[in-house]
Amino acid sequence: MSLGRIALVGDPVSGSVSPAMQNAAFRDRGLPFEYETLCVPRGELAARFASIAEQFIGLNVTIPHKEEAARLVDVLEPAARLSGSVNTVIFRNGRAFGDSTDGQGFLRALRRATRDRELRNALVVGTGGAARAVAAALVGDGIAVRVAGRDREAATRLARDIEGVESAGIDELDLALDDSDLLVSAVPSSAWAEGSLPEVPLGPQLVVFDLAYRPRLTPLLERAASEGSTVIEGIEMLIEQGALSFLLWTGVDAPRAVMRAAAYDALAKAVPA
Repeated sequence: MSLGRIALVGDPVSGSVSPAMQNAAFRDRGLPFEYETLCVPRGELAARFASIAEQFIGLNVTIPHKEEAARLVDVLEPAARLSGSVNTVIFRNGRAFGDSTDGQGFLRALRRATRDRELRNALVVGTGGAARAVAAALVGDGIAVRVAGRDREAATRLARDIEGVESAGIDELDLALDDSDLLVSAVPSSAWAEGSLPEVPLGPQLVVFDLAYRPRLTPLLERAASEGSTVIEGIEMLIEQGALSFLLWTGVDAPRAVMRAAAYDALAKAVPA
């Protein structure tokens, strides 16, 4: 029996733990699928999309292609349409179906870590596909959202595209955090260490969720933990969104415990990027 091929498409993809996580899940469920990585540089997805559709039965899509993928698929599912980004593609009957499991994966990880805590106001730092999906999911969950980005125009555009989201400038992070109980970082982990983002006041009143998962304790999470914030590692969102993608491709519930163990094991063994 030939294996159904599924790929993670992005640039970079070499350090991803998704192949180990998804392949462990396929083996556990006895499914004839194989997950691999496919490096596609920025700007090349459109030219290669038809060829990719011939080779694979499904995709995960990561940086920098989530928004472009939303323009390339034949059908946009509701979550992807709302966020304007796609992280999961299913090729079926000659058509490409685009969905986003980022938002719901984020919410599942957030709820598990904050079961006894009410969250009302969130600040999302970043303007890419993941930030869009997270902002849309938070608004849908009844949480007020502000989005800030180093590109103020991109933040304004995101707020315009997703009803219920407001935008803020990077120089306004302190003010935006004044009434926030959740800070979500959807930018590279290095941004908080290299000085391209201002140092913001953290503390016990704040939940800090960094979507980056390498290193496990990013510079932002490290400082948040030292200042008493509740911290949530990005690997938890990866596991949850990956489990939802698994269901979309296979129609089978994902073995989350198997995926979690494989993801953490692969992350521990990975050579630092």
